[in-house]
Amino acid sequence: MKPLYNNIKISIIKLLVRFLNALGTKKKHPRVKSERFLIITTTGIGDTLWGTPAIKALKETYPECQIGVLTNPSGLELLKHNPNIDEIFIFKRGFNGILSLPSLLKTLRHKKFETAFIFHASDRIIWLLAFFTGTSRIIGESGKSKGLDFILSDSVVLPEHLHGVEARLSLIKEVHSSTKQKTIEMFLTEGDREWVKQLLKNKHIAKGSFVIGLHPGAQKPYKCWPTENFISLGNALTERYKCSILITGDQDEKELADMLSSRIKNSINLAGDLNIRQTAALIEKFNIFITNDTGPMHIAFALTTPTVALFSPTNPDVCGPYNAKGTTKVISKPIICNPCIGKRCVEPKCMEQITVEEVLYEAENLISNLNKEKHDNSIKLQA
Repeated sequence: MKPLYNNIKISIIKLLVRFLNALGTKKKHPRVKSERFLIITTTGIGDTLWGTPAIKALKETYPECQIGVLTNPSGLELLKHNPNIDEIFIFKRGFNGILSLPSLLKTLRHKKFETAFIFHASDRIIWLLAFFTGTSRIIGESGKSKGLDFILSDSVVLPEHLHGVEARLSLIKEVHSSTKQKTIEMFLTEGDREWVKQLLKNKHIAKGSFVIGLHPGAQKPYKCWPTENFISLGNALTERYKCSILITGDQDEKELADMLSSRIKNSINLAGDLNIRQTAALIEKFNIFITNDTGPMHIAFALTTPTVALFSPTNPDVCGPYNAKGTTKVISKPIICNPCIGKRCVEPKCMEQITVEEVLYEAENLISNLNKEKHDNSIKLQA
């Protein structure tokens, strides 16, 4: 029934677009360099942060250009204070979001963007919104529009298994030729950092203490390393390094985090207590962070927090660290079910392949590197 319903929606949108094109309401796109760009990215944390290198590349190519980003409320928190973005527009789901669409569209049309890049949008209404903005060009990846490729003026065919950062950089090649690798970015304020300092003080964690973050949850069960493994790992780290363990997560992961904190010595559960920017500022303070493939993992990459990232069945070459420069250790295991049922999986047997010993080994490598850097910096100061 759902495929039929989706096909009906696609047909209605197609008829509407053809009708408006016939009326001449949509200008043909001139093949010229544009300097008013609209970036559309309205999905997850990783998807949003993967777009930051492409946004930076556009700004470097056209220093005087205007860059607007259409994103969701969480995207706003991730992209705030980014110096390469001039304005952020918010798309909200739900009834209130639908009511606000006319006002949002009016604002976007008033800005007179010349080129729109659809980095990632899972809501079909976003594609129609892009069409109605009046942009001369709409550039996006072929086959990723939920059947709405006909809205694109430039449908870009990308190779399979391309990292999300590279995919977005490839889309902007239409107006920018550089393929120089860049890192994803998130910009925190002093206010964000001061908030975390006060949080740690309130939790009786002394300044300069060794702090390790654990993120045991994920958006989908198939990305989760077994809870018992996280518990064993946390206790081993506490025993060896006399560290504080802070457990992060959203409200839905609070019960899971409670279970960990009740069984890991010297641990504190913060799941569900922090917003995105507070979580990011906390992650920046971690000496190391150990996490499943999840949104906070990408925040850690953006803030260059030393991270052990656990993968299976997702592919770290596609959605893992990008140009991380040695701050990340990835543990990845192959898929063991054939065929893999992907998002329908609720018992991630493949994640059970990752042992506590492996994760502990990689964590110790990161800690060793941190201690070496600290020692080297001490020598430089004494010289």
